[in-house]
Amino acid sequence: MENPSLREEPRQQNAPIMEARQDASILGWLEGLGRLMDRDHHERAKVALREEEGGEDIHSLIAGDDDFDWMIKMIRIMIKVMMINQ
Repeated sequence: MENPSLREEPRQQNAPIMEARQDASILGWLEGLGRLMDRDHHERAKVALREEEGGEDIHSLIAGDDDFDWMIKMIRIMIKVMMINQ
């Protein structure tokens, strides 16, 4: 298996010390991956979902349902969130 992140060093030698990266923060990593959303966009998505569902939150959708209607509602909500985040 080829993995460019790994390299082999002789057992008798000390392993080389890796240099510290200046951008080695979780925040920088998330920004680099495009996984960090701005707060305004996230808040707008939550408000849009509440308005779409008539003000119901997730707990009220699930509470008391013994059948799978709540699962269908959750799938619809997840699809809406994915469409908003695109």
